Amino acid sequence: MKSHTKSLRFNHNPLNLILGARRKQGLRIGYMEAALNGFYLNCIETGVHPQKLAQLLSEKFHCIDTISSSQLFLFLINEGNRSSYAIMLPYLLSTENLQQFENTIRERFYGIDRFIQQGRNLYNFKEYIEERGDPIVWINDLERGVIGWDMAQVVGLARAAKDCGYISREQAWEYIEQASAACAEILRTPEEIDKSFLIGGAMKSNKIEDWEELILCYSLLRNSRE
Repeated sequence: MKSHTKSLRFNHNPLNLILGARRKQGLRIGYMEAALNGFYLNCIETGVHPQKLAQLLSEKFHCIDTISSSQLFLFLINEGNRSSYAIMLPYLLSTENLQQFENTIRERFYGIDRFIQQGRNLYNFKEYIEERGDPIVWINDLERGVIGWDMAQVVGLARAAKDCGYISREQAWEYIEQASAACAEILRTPEEIDKSFLIGGAMKSNKIEDWEELILCYSLLRNSRE
């Protein structure tokens, strides 16, 4: 991950004041994703040059046009990382060490190397935050899962794809509102949304520097709420 989290980018365009509650809530879901990518946080425009956005979409999401963007929207909205997370969560909470955790997964899901790697990342992250002395993720946060991560990807992808011309402005808002509705079923507060994003991001990386960047982003947003 490239860090853009030294400061948070808010767009003070007064037109943002007329956005409806569902659209504002949808944008809020994507705040951590936006901060990590250097986007404006609180408007549909990213504030990033389309050429740079096209590169981001290609490298991060493997989206190069309308069709590939639409396919990823469908995956994230209908499945995302929530399915694999839900499968590994009981073993994460019940096993006593990483080797036992990996062996248990291998016994039940033989041959799924990517799944096992994500489980290893998640287990190591759980151990890491406990050892930091400032654990910010608790069991109830883990139980709520990673829908905040998946839906933040939807919001970020919608904004970037709109700015690149892959989808229309109204289509982008439709995806953002879908993300808002999906999150609202499980996550009740901005803090729960950000923690869900944090867990999902940690599951995707095995690097401590990436985890620390996620934690920094979470902390900055938490401080901005206080």
